[in-house]
Amino acid sequence: MGKGFFDLDGPFNRIATFVFDMIFLNILWLLFSLPIITMGASTTALFYVIGKRHRKEDSYLFKDFWKSFKMNFKQATIIWTIILIMAIVTGLNISNAAIIFGKWSSYFIIIQGVILLQVLIIGLYIFLLLSRLYLSIASAFKMAFIIGNKHILTTIICILLFGILLLAIYIYPPALFFGVVIYVYCSYLLIGRILAQYLPKE
Repeated sequence: MGKGFFDLDGPFNRIATFVFDMIFLNILWLLFSLPIITMGASTTALFYVIGKRHRKEDSYLFKDFWKSFKMNFKQATIIWTIILIMAIVTGLNISNAAIIFGKWSSYFIIIQGVILLQVLIIGLYIFLLLSRLYLSIASAFKMAFIIGNKHILTTIICILLFGILLLAIYIYPPALFFGVVIYVYCSYLLIGRILAQYLPKE
């Protein structure tokens, strides 16, 4: 029985292979995200490979990552740029609300906070959608907004997981080398079952 556990096709080897593959994917994501502006395309590629692995489809880590990265580069980069600009602008608006609006700043902060929350929600869903569907930029934003707000419980869980990821990286920076893929895999499991309701029937 002990011998079977360590066989080439045994549980230990499967687990070790899975862990190695996940770390390798995380490093790929980091390398392809280094220019920052390409982070949308690399996140889409990460979701694409994770999805194939989860569905037990034949997959080759680098080949599939690179395929998705190239295929979705233009759309994902434009989408990521829009999300990044919106997040920065709303963040600056909130931090400077007192200077801009004075006594009305509290109302302005609430409005900007709602906008920032929606930007976060869209960001959590949109790259997974791009990894599974051919969508225009406008359709991707619309679909991510609708699904993210319609399935609010799943969205809240994903936000909490994202917060945990950021906190883990802040406390222990090396978590950046394995934490991202853990978050993406968990969010894929949560969002994937929802997304199945919106995918066209084969």
